[in-house]
Amino acid sequence: MKKEFYASLAAVVVLTSGQTAQAGNKPDIKAGIDRCIEHYATIPLSLKEEFRTFMGVSKERVPAIFCQRLVKAFASGRITYSDINRLQESRSTEIWKVIKGK
Repeated sequence: MKKEFYASLAAVVVLTSGQTAQAGNKPDIKAGIDRCIEHYATIPLSLKEEFRTFMGVSKERVPAIFCQRLVKAFASGRITYSDINRLQESRSTEIWKVIKGK
């Protein structure tokens, strides 16, 4: 996958994680999903198509499903900041399984 794909994914993940799981507070899942969807709208169309193809869902459903999966994974602890670092270094990470829905 392209470097822009990794950068866009990392940016969405960072925004989602930072706004979803705040220390000592219960995660605000709905607010995290809403912010993720807002940021998703700024991703270039070509990258959105790569996300859609990778996830195997319709174009209309990608933003909601993509963001639900990421936000819930952060809220549950399945994805961590270490995963973001690994993603930016093109190393193995749980994020791909989460996005794929596994």
